[in-house]
Amino acid sequence: MRTLLFLLGSIAFLWSCAPARFVEPLQKGEQVLSGHFGGPLAKVPGIGVIPIPFSSIGYGRGLSNQTTVFGNLHLTSLAFGVGQFEIGASQKLWSTDRMGVSGQLNTNMLIDFYTGANRIWPQLDANYYYKYGRQWKPEQLDKMCSVYHRNYNFAYIGISNWFDFYRIESQGRPNEQLWIPSLQLGHQWIRPKWSYQAEVKILAPLSSNENIVVPYPSLLQNRGATGLYFGITYHL
Repeated sequence: MRTLLFLLGSIAFLWSCAPARFVEPLQKGEQVLSGHFGGPLAKVPGIGVIPIPFSSIGYGRGLSNQTTVFGNLHLTSLAFGVGQFEIGASQKLWSTDRMGVSGQLNTNMLIDFYTGANRIWPQLDANYYYKYGRQWKPEQLDKMCSVYHRNYNFAYIGISNWFDFYRIESQGRPNEQLWIPSLQLGHQWIRPKWSYQAEVKILAPLSSNENIVVPYPSLLQNRGATGLYFGITYHL
């Protein structure tokens, strides 16, 4: 059990266990609840290649039309006695009616409830998104009133960056990689109450996936891993 717990914690950090958060920031005062599922593809004996089923639940609130704050709790780690929490903010850096660029700054925290050991890793993401659909821009009713339709789609591409400033990794090994990037390509379906997300990640492309406990199929063969993620959001 302790070995499995340690493995889960290591995978959660090394490969990132969640899709991009709030690629397009919320509108001011908007609140949402979200759930995310999926992880890196792994070869599981007797089953085949499947995404590791990491899961998390979260809350987000729009402080303004440009800034959203959020927090997430990772349920899979919690089930094995590791508290994994995430707090952060998404900032709209540039936008038009149809497209935009956003940045996300997160703090990822892991706490082992059995030993009290803990670690914190900062994360910095950047995403470009492109909206499309029949109702992708505000509808002007008159000079004083406009309605913003949440009934459109957008595709996005971006980079996620984890930073590990600890000198020692798992099992007492020296840390040789302070920066762990991942590339992401995703799509979101935005609806008035329920929204949906699907994402593919190229995880840790600078890291070798050879001679490790879990075999990870990768688009880059012996480098990194391929991740699949899905999300659902409820607009309060």
